[in-house]
Amino acid sequence: MNLKLAPPVTICCTAGFTLIESMVCIALIGTLMAIALPQLELQWQKARRQDAQNSLMQLHLRQLQWRALHPQFASSLSELNWQGSHSFSKHYALSLQGSNAQGYTLLATAVGLQSRDTPCGIMRLQISENAKVLQSSNASLLSDAGNCWK
Repeated sequence: MNLKLAPPVTICCTAGFTLIESMVCIALIGTLMAIALPQLELQWQKARRQDAQNSLMQLHLRQLQWRALHPQFASSLSELNWQGSHSFSKHYALSLQGSNAQGYTLLATAVGLQSRDTPCGIMRLQISENAKVLQSSNASLLSDAGNCWK
């Protein structure tokens, strides 16, 4: 009886990633994130501006309803049945200023993470004596320099 032994089998472990390949992948992901995150944050800021716009427009409608029943516009948010002093999603603090029989000014001031949105840190809805609606932003009382009301 002649038994032949099979030659030894060599096992090659080439499955998986090397350390260098893993580091290159991590570096690529980091670079892509560094490019994408600032743009993503800008989009979030623009989306959160809608919170201020919606809240200011809702308050404007409530002011019109109030004025139909009273000799002048409401002088506080509580008169308009607005709960608290923030917008719907709490990204802006709201205030009502200069209310009289001819007009008023509503302000939305960014709070929290939204305060990084410097072009639209303050959004303003103003109703003047001739019932003209003026939408403006930041320090400008007459224009929307930050293009916040789009």
